[in-house]
Formats: sequence, C-alpha cells, structure tokens
Amino acid sequence: MPAPFRSVLFYAQDARGLGHITRTLTIARHLLDAYPDVVGYVATKSHIAPNTTFPERCDFIKLPSRRTPKTLVEDDDEVGRAHFRRLRSHILREIALGLAPDLVLVDHEPLGAMGEFRDGLWALRTACRHTRFIFGLRDIMDDPERIRAQWRELGVYEALEHVYDGIAVYGSPRLYDVAQAYDIPASVRHKLHYCGFIVRDPPTADAAALRQEFDLPARAPVLLATVGSGSDGYPVLEAAQAAVRCLQERYPELHSVMVTGPFMPPEERARLEARAPRACRVVSFADNFKLMAAADVILSMGGYNSVCEALVTGRPLVIVPRATHKVEQQIRAETLAAHGLARWVHPRELSGHQLSAALDWALCRDRQGHERLVREVVPSFDGATRLVTYLSRWLRTD
Repeated sequence: MPAPFRSVLFYAQDARGLGHITRTLTIARHLLDAYPDVVGYVATKSHIAPNTTFPERCDFIKLPSRRTPKTLVEDDDEVGRAHFRRLRSHILREIALGLAPDLVLVDHEPLGAMGEFRDGLWALRTACRHTRFIFGLRDIMDDPERIRAQWRELGVYEALEHVYDGIAVYGSPRLYDVAQAYDIPASVRHKLHYCGFIVRDPPTADAAALRQEFDLPARAPVLLATVGSGSDGYPVLEAAQAAVRCLQERYPELHSVMVTGPFMPPEERARLEARAPRACRVVSFADNFKLMAAADVILSMGGYNSVCEALVTGRPLVIVPRATHKVEQQIRAETLAAHGLARWVHPRELSGHQLSAALDWALCRDRQGHERLVREVVPSFDGATRLVTYLSRWLRTD
C-alpha cells in the first residue's frame, strides 16, 4: 500500500539576503501545486523565514545564525562562527535522517554553506536508499577558478558523482556554460539539466493599472531603483538620487521610486528620505516585481532574482554589481551587457557621470525593440515549471 504522502526537503542557504529563500519558495509553490500528496520542509538560516508566507503543506526549519556584539574581536568571532557551523551541521544531519525525505533539493551550495550539509547528505544517502538528491545550481556562482578550488577542497566533485542524482541548472547554456566554467567532470555531465531561469509568477495587472495602484503618473517616465535586501545598498541609491537630479534637467517629468529593502540601516534610509530629489519616493519595502512592470527603466544590483525579474518585464536595465570579494554579480552584468540586454556600472565609478549616462541609455531605449531582444536571447522564463517536470522522473508514481 503506498504511503499517504511524500516529502521534499529544501535547503536554502540565505543568511542576510533574500535571493535563495525567494527562489526556493517559488520552486516549492510550483512543486506542491503539481503534487498534492507531497509536503515540503525548508531548512534555512534566513531571518525573514518566520515572517514569510509559506505555501500550503510547507513548513520551515530555522537554522541558528551567529549573533555577536559589535565589540567582539575578529578571532573570537571566527571561533563562534565555526561553532555555529558545527551546530548547524549536526541539526541538518538529524533533520535529514529524521525526515527521511523522498527528495532533497539543495540550492546553490552543493554541500551547504561552508560544507555544513555535507555530513547530513552523505549520511542520508547511506541510510535511505529511496531518497533522491538534486543540486539546484544557480548558473553564475562566483569566479570560476575560485569555485573550482572551493569544490576541490570541500569534496563537491565527489558528491556530484556519488550523492546527487541530478543537477538542475537555473539558467541558459547560451548565456553561461556551467560545465566549462566549473570544470564538471565528464562522468557527471550527463546529470546536468538546464531548466531556464527561476522567476516568481509575474504580476497580472497591466502597467497603467499598476501605476495607478502605486500613485504614479500615467505617462511620465518612471525609474525604479532596487537594492535587494538593502544591507549594503546605500551607496547605490545615494548615487541614483544624484543621477536623477542630473537627468531631470533633460527629463523634467522623470519620477523615481527607490526601494531600500528591509535590511538597510534606519539611519541610512532616513538620509535617503531627507535628500530625495523632487518626484522621488523612498520606500523601505515593496513588491519590486509589480513595480518593475509599472516602470520604464530599472536600476538594480546584480542579484539573480532582481535581474531575472527585470528581464521578464522587458524593461531596460542598468546594473550596479555588489561591491564584495565575490564577482558573481559583475559576471552576470557583463554577460547581459555583452548581449545588449543591460548596461552596467562598476561600484567604484558611481560618483562620476557613468551612472547618469547608463540611465540615459535606458531612458532612450526603444521599449518594443528591447523586449524583442530579451525574448530572442531568453525565449522563456518558465524555469520553475520546467524544473518540476524534470523532478517528476523521481516523484511520479505511475
């Protein structure tokens, strides 16, 4: 007699951002809609998980994050971080073995952040022969040489061969060849399956209705600037305000909406509100996807979700990659710019005229021509649906 239900364990490694948990929940909604007899569990460090609406038949398991006072010295902090990695590793192992899920879908980091899920995955593979393992690979991770070195050190290549049954690539081989970039062994390449880009379901209202909803003028050009969770987005929005002031000399009717994100420090958000140019609204949180459909031009950092949503709406896009040691967002920006889908500005060049010039390019862009180009390069954005179809080979009961 078949079991009354089956289960899927999702791992989303977010700590400060929103991208991985957003993508994981998009996948979970599509998967649970397709399989009424499946329940889902999302293991994550994400701070937003307790305040997020989860799909029906889906729960979350909040993994503990390291919290430190600002006075803690760096060496002590590293000791604490290592302790919490071991703690999460233990919790993940017990969760995996306790749930004994039918399917495990690991997002972005094949062995979890810093290898924290490695022991759990191997233990589950040994103990539960019925469980199937899928690695959800966001196409652009970081500098390929750095990823290869990390994967060798953590034992990822061994896991790709002996733990994972499939590797679902959230992207397009036309834009980024992950097999070449990350030196996927020949013995593993048959597991690669490009699903396309994973994007939330787009808003259904038309642009005019959305403008009315957000109290924006019906015909004036509108710039939307977003910085993801906002924890490090202040310099981008500060520069965007300066660029808007310059652009309003050429486009006097230009309106702008700047979304700081929930994690921008209150004092930085207050400065942006106080310094906002005319016809510029600063908000802490909004449904960026809906706002994108109401805007003419989009300025964003180079995160996967933000960029994919901008592409879906077909709006001209200017990207300012995140200024960290990781170059994932810069690679994404360079790739899209090479196909004519965006312009990008290095974060070190925000104080010059480059941002104004890039936004001027976007404002002058022919909308219909740009939309056609997007569809030529990326024919569809139904990655979540195609991923569910791919997973069906392990979930179907017929």
